[in-house]
Amino acid sequence: MIDGIELAASGLDAYANVQDVIARNLANANTIGFKKNTVSFKSILTEVDGVETSNLQTNYGVDQSNGKLTYTGNNLDIAIDGDGFFTLETDKGMRYTRNGQFQLSSNGEIITATGSKLLGQSGPIIIPKGGREIVIDNKGVVRADGKDVGELIITNFTDLTRLVPTGDSMFTAPLETINENGDVKFRVAHGYLERSNVNAVMEMVDMIANMRSYEASTGVIKTFSDLMERLISSQTI
Repeated sequence: MIDGIELAASGLDAYANVQDVIARNLANANTIGFKKNTVSFKSILTEVDGVETSNLQTNYGVDQSNGKLTYTGNNLDIAIDGDGFFTLETDKGMRYTRNGQFQLSSNGEIITATGSKLLGQSGPIIIPKGGREIVIDNKGVVRADGKDVGELIITNFTDLTRLVPTGDSMFTAPLETINENGDVKFRVAHGYLERSNVNAVMEMVDMIANMRSYEASTGVIKTFSDLMERLISSQTI
């Protein structure tokens, strides 16, 4: 009976974790470049003094499927249609993102809203002072007033599961996972942004189903608790 309560309690923890992930996804359903967070569970059997117990192991992940591209017409909005990530230089090292909503710094560098620099093949991309017409072709070549000023680094990886979210739709990854020799299939879409790949309706459906499962586990614990109380009462009479 105790084992049943422990198993139901571990289920409550699991459903609480799912609820947190769903809430995070819903909060970012309109965040540019956000990738849906996922959670799964694996039952782990352990044996102590000949007694087997089962515990749930929580595994977190990220759905790296592409979001919908939306036209904005803004000169510094860029999206990747296909594989790969924009490469950023931050104060904490290299980061990678699908969020192509950029702006210009005071010295003409193309940066994110948090100040991370968009990298080109020769370093941070800088728009010359007074540059008005910014054009980025589908291969990632950046031109200002008709002159080439850089070419975007679009980074791809051999194993997307090893990318770790760091906030602001950015990821870090081990250097050995960078795919330097593979054929990266992409097209840079200038004046577009990639929306979050979160389906808000499906998240709400999952949230309702998860809440029902949580309530069911709560009911199981209450049933076991009532049975134990009756058993203890009958033995003390």
